[in-house]
Amino acid sequence: MTSGLSQHNFLEKNLGVLARRSPIAAQRIREVAPSPAIQLSLAPDGGLTGVVLAGTGARQLASRRAPIAEGEALANTVDAITNAAAVVLGFGVGHHVAALAAKLKLDGAVFVYEPDVALLRAVFEQVDCSGWMGASNVVILIDADDTGAMAGATQGLEALLASGTKILPHPPSRVRLDEAADRFIANFTGVMKAVRMMVVTTLVQMDVTVRNLTQNARWYATAAGIRDLKDAAAGRPAIIVAAGPSLRRNIDLLLDPAVRERVVIIAVQTVLKPLLAKGIRPHFVTALDYHEISRRFYEGLSAKDVEGVTLVAEPKCNPAILAAWPGALRFVADDTLDRILGDGLYRPLGKLTPGATVAHLAYYLARHLGCDPAILMGQDLGFTDGQYYSPGASIHQVWSGELNEFNTLEMLEWQRIMRMRSTLREATDHLGRPMYTDEQMSTYLVQFERDFLRDSHEGKLIIDATEGGVAKQHTLPMSLRHALDAYATQPLPALSKGEDAGSQARTRLAQCEERLRELRRSAGKVAAHSRDAGAALRDMLTHHTDQARVNTLIGTTRRMGEEAVREPAYWLVNHINQTGQLNRFKADRAIGADAALAPLERQKREIERDIKNVKWLEDAAHLVVDLLDDALVTLRTGEPKTRDEPPPVRTSGQPTPRVLVCVHMNFAYGGLGNARDLFAPLGNGQSVGAATLARVAKSREASGIVVLTDDGAAARRLVAESGITCEIEVVSFDARRGRAIAAGRAFARHCWRGGVGGLCAYDEVCEPSLLAPLLATRFAEAAACVGADWSLIDPALIDETIARFSEHPEGRPVTFSQAAPGLGCCVVSRAALADMAKAGGPTATIGAVLGY
Repeated sequence: MTSGLSQHNFLEKNLGVLARRSPIAAQRIREVAPSPAIQLSLAPDGGLTGVVLAGTGARQLASRRAPIAEGEALANTVDAITNAAAVVLGFGVGHHVAALAAKLKLDGAVFVYEPDVALLRAVFEQVDCSGWMGASNVVILIDADDTGAMAGATQGLEALLASGTKILPHPPSRVRLDEAADRFIANFTGVMKAVRMMVVTTLVQMDVTVRNLTQNARWYATAAGIRDLKDAAAGRPAIIVAAGPSLRRNIDLLLDPAVRERVVIIAVQTVLKPLLAKGIRPHFVTALDYHEISRRFYEGLSAKDVEGVTLVAEPKCNPAILAAWPGALRFVADDTLDRILGDGLYRPLGKLTPGATVAHLAYYLARHLGCDPAILMGQDLGFTDGQYYSPGASIHQVWSGELNEFNTLEMLEWQRIMRMRSTLREATDHLGRPMYTDEQMSTYLVQFERDFLRDSHEGKLIIDATEGGVAKQHTLPMSLRHALDAYATQPLPALSKGEDAGSQARTRLAQCEERLRELRRSAGKVAAHSRDAGAALRDMLTHHTDQARVNTLIGTTRRMGEEAVREPAYWLVNHINQTGQLNRFKADRAIGADAALAPLERQKREIERDIKNVKWLEDAAHLVVDLLDDALVTLRTGEPKTRDEPPPVRTSGQPTPRVLVCVHMNFAYGGLGNARDLFAPLGNGQSVGAATLARVAKSREASGIVVLTDDGAAARRLVAESGITCEIEVVSFDARRGRAIAAGRAFARHCWRGGVGGLCAYDEVCEPSLLAPLLATRFAEAAACVGADWSLIDPALIDETIARFSEHPEGRPVTFSQAAPGLGCCVVSRAALADMAKAGGPTATIGAVLGY
């Protein structure tokens, strides 16, 4: 640090560098007046020191005699190998921050909390800090409660925060900062968790992202973009409709047709069906979710249902969404998919900021349209009134088969929240009251508040008309009615309809196939080069002491690396290899920070690092080959792959698991499942029990049928009447268990689940103590449990359930259908049955295993 107390004013030079990462702090420092309470001087070691006058006393900012050494000693408490980032509480006169910046350089980051902007001004006027600030990632934060500024400060530094972070209090600043430091740490820790979650999600989902991108190539190559929508509704309000519980409070205000004529309505995909059911047609609906379950938001919709509604999708969304969507489609441009398809298929579709959720995407779309203000509704980001979803959400339809007098939607909502109790966080709602949110929604809030901060600084208005949920910084709370009265005053201009590839679609799809084939061949070459480089590196490690041989091998691996880099698919392999790159970054930091390593030992560590690196690269290249193979199949057939195949659990040549359909036929005490007479005739002249057996026999996936009965003679009569061939096992049923389950299911007879203790229909026909040994003696891996009076059971549903179990038996030990009682079945593995039989008691039930 260069100092000259009376000769120089370095303020603008320092602020010019600081503004690159801390623009708000730089502006505030520039605006604040110099403070006479801050008195700086030079210490004997040449470093800056000083005091802050407070009342009749003075508080020291750094050591009077050796402030430079003091700062270096504090910085040395941070292990640069295990921590890529440091969070410093208090700037003081900056010696410790300068030492940390010099230690971490651009491979690390230093976040400093210092609310005294007058102090910062005084230091920056007297000391040239631009050198060390410019050669490192230093961020200064001045507001302990501004999580939006904190989130903005972490942009581009996410990997560093995820690589280890040390919180470093500055002792001379501790009393001066007081409780504000605690508030800052609490808020910054929340932001840090959100950032790390985003990093982890990116790493975990990278292969899924590329899978979805390549699967969606056929649509992306031919559908319209959003470029022509730029500023199409400039100055007009937009309502972003999310699916929070508070949506029910004001959704009916959108029923007025005049609202749609004056406000752009952008809905997240979760609320599309509830809006349409009320006769509300949004202009746009947004989609970006990875999972195939998102198709349920579009199931049953026709082109007429969504007339006038345009789906705006990120290309990384699950292809099941695009396959199910029957209406107008637009895409947000994606750099990765553009590069995959190559220059020949490139079109400028129009970009948006990547969003973590469909609500973020909806907000960015509103800003792309030029809309202002942006009005939020249903954006709770917390559990308003102990509820998770708004009424009419798709999940409510899934839960409908579980509802009864003692199992309500409200109970299921609360169970959904409590299932995540380990991640729950306390928050403050829009009225200043305590409420719950969770880590995931806190992550979403962090990104929103960062966006709101940026937009509000640009003079844009964000109105929170949710009328519930967490309080959001940088927004104006207002009821939706007041927002509409104030801003929905002019008709909307005509929005562009967009253009697709039209007659060029077939040509473009042919080009797309050719390009994917080229990348597939190239990725195979990258895998081969990586495999060969790995062999050379292992040879290098084995003969490490023979430096002549090592040098020859270094030349060999370098040539292999250069050949791999020249491959057109190399960038894609690296792109999907995000985890490997992060591990490489950590290894490089660890090697670089260890100054004690001798040259040969350093070389050995580098070789070990490179062996792991090329193995990651080889695996990633094989994955790219598989993904492109799948994409080519989708191009030819039009049937997308919407989920990953289950992990291999058996070697090639092993048989499919034997699954026996086990029919529960208890004559002495049937409970709810068999209370009616199995010999009662149906309309077709066949008895109830015989009809059940005849339908079960139509299953193609079952390895056999076993009837568990307490009356062999009666069972044989029903089998003979059905005309099928099956085994009959005469057993003794536990009447006490049957009576208990019957009592527990008494108020849920029409629900597949929802009895006391979570008991489900399958508990009526699944007795683990009988089934586990039966499967063992017949060398079967699972039982498909069926009631003898389920005369309407669907053989196709039995087959689908068995097939789903057979894909991954170890990962899906209980595979079931949520259909009404008697229509589907539940497949339970022998291991799961044995565990339940051993456990006994009220938890040894299917309902307990499936408990929320």
